[in-house]
Amino acid sequence: MDVSESDVKALVERMGRSEPFRLSEIQRRLLVYLAAQSLLPESDQLKEYTIGVEALGKPESYDPRHDATVRVQTAKLRQKIQDYYLTEGQSERVLAEFPKGHFKLVFSYREAAPAARAGRWVGWRKPALILWAALSLGLVAACIYLRTESSRLERESASFGQHSPALDEFWKTFQRRDHTLVCIGVPLFVRLNESGTFRNSFLNDWEAAATSGFVKSLRRAFPGHEPQPWYNFTGIGEANAAFVLAELFSARGLSPRLIDSSQLTWSEVGDNDVVFIGPPKFIPQLKDLPVACDFVQEDEGVRNLHPRPGEPAYFRDQSGNTVDSKGRAYALISRLPGLHAKGQILILGGTWTEGTHAAAQYVTLETHVRELLDRLRLRNGTIPDYFQVVIVANIQRSTPVEVSYVLHHTLTSPPLPNAAGSAK
Repeated sequence: MDVSESDVKALVERMGRSEPFRLSEIQRRLLVYLAAQSLLPESDQLKEYTIGVEALGKPESYDPRHDATVRVQTAKLRQKIQDYYLTEGQSERVLAEFPKGHFKLVFSYREAAPAARAGRWVGWRKPALILWAALSLGLVAACIYLRTESSRLERESASFGQHSPALDEFWKTFQRRDHTLVCIGVPLFVRLNESGTFRNSFLNDWEAAATSGFVKSLRRAFPGHEPQPWYNFTGIGEANAAFVLAELFSARGLSPRLIDSSQLTWSEVGDNDVVFIGPPKFIPQLKDLPVACDFVQEDEGVRNLHPRPGEPAYFRDQSGNTVDSKGRAYALISRLPGLHAKGQILILGGTWTEGTHAAAQYVTLETHVRELLDRLRLRNGTIPDYFQVVIVANIQRSTPVEVSYVLHHTLTSPPLPNAAGSAK
């Protein structure tokens, strides 16, 4: 018996909220897209190229013969669907199968289904809407939810004002001048007036997004509504990081100004000590800082551009796919010279939003900073002016519960044009 569209929609919504999918935005988006396409008459004709362009934001020049992204991500989706039915979906009435060798999802009832419900969801017939409608959910929550599930480590940060010599030493450069600016990274969304707000995590530059298959599909689905860039949301990790830093500065009687990356000007970067919160993909200014870095942030982790003996060339994040929602996220802590060697720049960012939160935790807790300074300290007892530190965080239920030092590099070369923490 055919499964009704309303039942499929409800199933996909439940799956998207489940633990196997909670930390996997790409798989959630792919699930929504393939579910919508599988209900169309021409679903058997769905091609790898179409999925890459419409669902994953690949450019029209995308060639599946040389780029296995679609095959890799669909394989991960197949596993997550299986994980769902082994955990939260054990009592599901509607079954979703994703046969190997096909891009079509097959839906069936576990037992005899009741009569089809009235009032079918008209929007389900609009693939572009279904493609992206669920994407804003996580960051909408971040806008109204500043700090809910805080860990023991973060709670300790409120008490560092009494006796914290390590924190005083680490942060003293940001207390020597009158102005400190905290810049929080905001990802690119696409706004269609009253029709909604959509996000594609592969697109973070409006110039590239405007000509992408993603935006073209929105134009086709919503004629007369011209897509516009929108920067009104941030991740929960970035919001939590800003909160932690506010506690630190407040304990020292300082009142830094908060600004989002879409509003930041180069004049403000040059006139202030700046703390950047978030990955470079959310903060375009970082790509143009005139600083040569040893580590750069990429889509799946941190790359070591100059591995030393015994060091790995890549630190890859691991997203959780079990009911415990366990994962591992790497993050970078980079202290760099300000523009024209005036002032200081500190960058706290992870590929995952939880990684950014972990980086802020690490530099605002006395015990962690004491360990970091011991590792950074030179033979003459001083701390280098500029350095990059790789940390790793164990994530459970979107919360960094353990944060650890991995390694660091002291930056001794003069400033050179290069990406500050992101791959070109």
